[in-house]
Amino acid sequence: MLAFDQSVIAEPLYLNDLPAVQALERLRSRHPVLDRLLDPARTTPSALGDAVAAMNLVSWEFEETGAGGRGAAYNQAQRATDNRAPGMAALLRLFSPGFDRIPGPDTLLLDVLGGDGTLARFVAGLDAPGPVILSADLSRLMVEACLARGLPALRQSATHSLIRDRALDGVLIAYGSHHLSDDDRPAAVAEAFRTLRPGGRLVLHDFETGGSTARWFDRVVHPWSRTGHPHRHFTRSEMFGLLTAAGFRDVRVMDIDDPFTLHGADAAAARDALLGHLDRMYDLVGAGDTPASRRARIAAALPDTLGAIRVAPSAHGWTARLARTALVAIGTRSMPGGEGD
Repeated sequence: MLAFDQSVIAEPLYLNDLPAVQALERLRSRHPVLDRLLDPARTTPSALGDAVAAMNLVSWEFEETGAGGRGAAYNQAQRATDNRAPGMAALLRLFSPGFDRIPGPDTLLLDVLGGDGTLARFVAGLDAPGPVILSADLSRLMVEACLARGLPALRQSATHSLIRDRALDGVLIAYGSHHLSDDDRPAAVAEAFRTLRPGGRLVLHDFETGGSTARWFDRVVHPWSRTGHPHRHFTRSEMFGLLTAAGFRDVRVMDIDDPFTLHGADAAAARDALLGHLDRMYDLVGAGDTPASRRARIAAALPDTLGAIRVAPSAHGWTARLARTALVAIGTRSMPGGEGD
């Protein structure tokens, strides 16, 4: 069984201050299974130094506020690890043979855009043991936040993984795939193919161009976020073409229910928690000067974008739900001798 030691709360590894190779060796000492996953040719001092320097040039959007980023607000929003519980559970089930169960701890998944480890923390809170999640991210701030919780994480780009060939059971590219440029999208899918074992699966998630969630980003997030949001979403045909061109078989594209779900002691508290979550997650500083004014303006923008907030009693007291439909592509790397391998 693969396992990571999550009992150690580690001090941050400042991957842009320390020599990258030193930081990686400290990470290996905390999570020895990484020795079986990392590619020696991609983790030499020279290769790591070049990779870290390149990431520092482009990772600003999810770094500290002083760098112009919204990483601090985003991390604050992710304290509620079940804020996208239905969608995260649905994505995890796509790694099972019949798409009907969340895999167990014998399955190793790389969360390519893992942020501060929200998915890994969600899995840790499940009633039954779930898959082992290795988080990765371009942002130093995100990776440090993940490591500080004792979770394994790598600072790497989606287009250049430190993982060796054929090492993973699954690769997830979700909750931020639209941040990948047109040139980076084929490279990210190709890296997923390279690092998957035969029979391993890629799940690519985004929100469809022209859909209600894309309108939310265009009409609310882009004009009001601290960082803007000038990113192109995916189409169904693009997702299908990316996976088939990379060599994946049994490619299918489908919709999943992926709402925001926030909780409160009563209906008003749950609704306020959801509006506050949207404010922090996208750092919507342009919506108003105070939290109350921002939440009021966000609420007013919802009917023409994501739709109405639904609030109902739940096991958490009250739960506010804001519907989103996500677009997902799934592909499998062929077994040896099969087509596409």
